Amino acid sequence: MEMTFTEHLVELRRRIILALLGLAVSSLLCGIFWKELTTAMVRPYKVAYDKMAADIAAGEAAPKPPEGAKKGEPTPFPTGTDTALATAINRLETRLESIEKRLDVVSPTVGPDNKPVAYSGKLPPPRLIQGQPISGYMMIMYLCVICGIIVASPWILYQIWAFVGVGLHAHERKYVHIYGPFSFFMFILGGAMFYFLFLPRVLQFLMGVVTEVVVEGVPLIDPSFFLNDYFKFVAVMTLISGIVFELPLVVMFLARTGLIPLETLARQQRLVILIMIILSALITPTVDPFSMMAMAVPMILLYELGLLLAWVSQRRARRREKLAEERERAGGGPPSD
Repeated sequence: MEMTFTEHLVELRRRIILALLGLAVSSLLCGIFWKELTTAMVRPYKVAYDKMAADIAAGEAAPKPPEGAKKGEPTPFPTGTDTALATAINRLETRLESIEKRLDVVSPTVGPDNKPVAYSGKLPPPRLIQGQPISGYMMIMYLCVICGIIVASPWILYQIWAFVGVGLHAHERKYVHIYGPFSFFMFILGGAMFYFLFLPRVLQFLMGVVTEVVVEGVPLIDPSFFLNDYFKFVAVMTLISGIVFELPLVVMFLARTGLIPLETLARQQRLVILIMIILSALITPTVDPFSMMAMAVPMILLYELGLLLAWVSQRRARRREKLAEERERAGGGPPSD
């Protein structure tokens, strides 16, 4: 039964309301665990910072002990040095070692892999700057909404596919039931890959540039982020990564249902790639070309993957149809009147 334009609008409104209700419930539930969620959000920053600090510490040449000195023993002094002066210097070194141990308790120097991390004047301990007075509270509210979207994504995606299925024919609706569960899996996979694999490396790359700026031995640029800017970057890029991973399923769905033929999708690749580059420049929270290309390249690759999977799927479908026709012919052909 075909629906009128007004009925489609009513159905769209109903699906949007149901999706928003599911999002509200999941966001409230995420609000209960706001502290754990905030810790999870800032952890990649700490991991990237520690890795960068360890690389800097490893690159710095450690001062060689004087000849004849042994580990754990006082530094030997040249012959003829005043004994009282040597004793005072050794006591001072011992006192400095005890102060360093106390500072380690206040500011731990152990990274996520339980290896020592040396923060120095060139790279002070990591921190995120709150900035405006209400930035902390607003960040927590937005974080609960973002996590609510992830938690409610099965329900939201179901409402999207249910609305799309209304406008399809009966033989096309089976693809909705097939691609629906896979869309949730691909969304979670895309967000998880960015958060666990790419985010620490991206942060380390973005912060590593400014640590090389040293004037007369003094670092003048602090690689710390503002809390609001950091949250926008992580939240937006994680959501976009999950959405981008839906591209292969969207391409396959369009090709399998015939809404847009595979030949058209393949023929218009240049236009699609141009649109993806423009979208990458618009949706990335930063204006640097690295972030834009980091978003555009996966989108293009996933689009090509969708074309390949759609081509393989159509080839298999045609092969099954050909085998069915051959079996029908071998069985005596169509029945006579």
